[in-house]
Amino acid sequence: MQESFTAHVRAQVRRYGDERGYVYLRERNNALEPERLSFAELDHDARRTAQFLLDSQDDNRPVILLFPPGLDFVRAFFGCLYAGIPAVPVPVPEDSRSLGRVAAIVRDTSASTIVTTSDMAAATRGQLDTILPPGSLTVAAVGETGNDPDTSAVPTTVAPDTVAFLQYTSGSTSAPKGVMVTHGNLLHNEEEIRRQVGTDDNLLLAGWLPHFHDMGLIGMLLHPIYVGGSCVFMSPTTFLRRPVRWLEAISEWRASLTVAPDFAYELCSRVVSEPQNHRLDLSCLTAALNGAEPVRSSTLHKFTDRFAPVGLRPDVFVACYGMAESTLMATTTPTGQRATVLPADRRALEHNEVRASTEQDDPSDPVDLVGCGRPGSLDVRIVDPERHTPREPGQVGEIWIRGGSVAAGYWKQPEESEKVFRAQTAYGAGPYLRTGDLGALVDGELYVTGRLKDLIIINGRNLYPQEIEYTVRELHPALASGSGAVFPVDADREYIVVVQEFKKGLLKDVSLEELAARIKVAVRASFGVHSPAVILTNRGTVPRTTSGKVQRHAMRSMFLQGRIMAQHENLPPAVDTARAEHGVAAANVSATGPAS
Repeated sequence: MQESFTAHVRAQVRRYGDERGYVYLRERNNALEPERLSFAELDHDARRTAQFLLDSQDDNRPVILLFPPGLDFVRAFFGCLYAGIPAVPVPVPEDSRSLGRVAAIVRDTSASTIVTTSDMAAATRGQLDTILPPGSLTVAAVGETGNDPDTSAVPTTVAPDTVAFLQYTSGSTSAPKGVMVTHGNLLHNEEEIRRQVGTDDNLLLAGWLPHFHDMGLIGMLLHPIYVGGSCVFMSPTTFLRRPVRWLEAISEWRASLTVAPDFAYELCSRVVSEPQNHRLDLSCLTAALNGAEPVRSSTLHKFTDRFAPVGLRPDVFVACYGMAESTLMATTTPTGQRATVLPADRRALEHNEVRASTEQDDPSDPVDLVGCGRPGSLDVRIVDPERHTPREPGQVGEIWIRGGSVAAGYWKQPEESEKVFRAQTAYGAGPYLRTGDLGALVDGELYVTGRLKDLIIINGRNLYPQEIEYTVRELHPALASGSGAVFPVDADREYIVVVQEFKKGLLKDVSLEELAARIKVAVRASFGVHSPAVILTNRGTVPRTTSGKVQRHAMRSMFLQGRIMAQHENLPPAVDTARAEHGVAAANVSATGPAS
């Protein structure tokens, strides 16, 4: 194995040159036009950018990469790798909130350079000058950086522990933090993916994921060049506008691999029409990685049944688990093996145990848990989050990870890094990464049950909000097209609040009052939760992270502050009173300042 990811890339360039590369499917006039970049061309452009960065910076401060989807980002990212300077991929800001997030990342990294496209450079400089000190940043356009690199620019030699890039976490339960992913981490995790998924230089990957998300960057864009394959990709917006285009790209380019979160497979199962389906041929697909959010057994069944007539094999799904802090992949189902679905007893799960449901467990319905496979070379343990003692097989606890894929820590946050990345068990084993996720190992396979910070405990029972949210969405088509968030509120006792988006055009003859009543009945019947509070709202209300994860804590704050534009509410009086009292208290603090 090479000492750095850059050295490995250079070796792949020498081996494959013009034979392999990237194809970006740009949307023009309602058609997708391919734009190509071979490995040899990428190498030339990356060296040019690297030379510019080395000439323009006196130190190795991180460089912000602010790009729309496309090949320019790929050029700039590899330019940072070649220069040995940490890259920081960020999304293009669309409003004041996302612009503020970019500014916060600039401040956190102390970056002095932003690289973007030529047509975005002036606007980017103008936007950031409104919230950052004017002139504090150099805004450079890719393609206009540096001189011809044939004689002057040579990739910088870097060590395995050199930071390759900062992956800013989405912030589903806290403020975003910069995960320091080193060259050694990249090499280790890409090799994990290669071994687990079985990829080689015959790979052709087709996808649409955002490049600023770990699955999009590492799983979609970097893995093909690691194994010597090729990548065909499109904008996330292109996919969301017309989901069938993703499947059309797989079919037309004969892709063997794709990667996406669960919602994308479910969406295609629901919206791809019969005529569109008949034009597809998915027999080329050998693996479809499903990760980044809970994997649903219903999604596996729906997608497989929907597209089996056009060649999709039932063993194509590869359920996997990972996170930015472990670079990307931690566990995965072996390619060619159908994902394991365990019908777990709901009552046992509520008391921290995963075991198969039996007839004697009725009347509770089983919870179908999808196995996320086994770890490769990583050490994955289930640990009691409070006592730090290992849990037995089948017992639910926090997922801890150790190995070469575990990142170096959080940028400029030594205390948080020590707590999260260097945890020790009660018996002195470590260091481990504390993932904050809950799960259990059953017969050596990992089953993820939820987030530790999102767990709702009522009367000694553990309730997982994503299970309630899924049950609600399945009640009516008007709910299925929207997002939901479930969280607890303390009134005269602990209550569950369900905030659910709906699509008015799909309501038909069902009133909002009836829809809210259905939700209350379903939550009570399926989860034993009495008097849940229900709020129905328009689509776009529930906040999500850049990777699509529901921000339940932010939703709870919005509810208590009275900032949800509800179309219908069905609240127990105690919950309504608690919200009103919280609003009065917040107003008083705002008017008089915090008490000393």
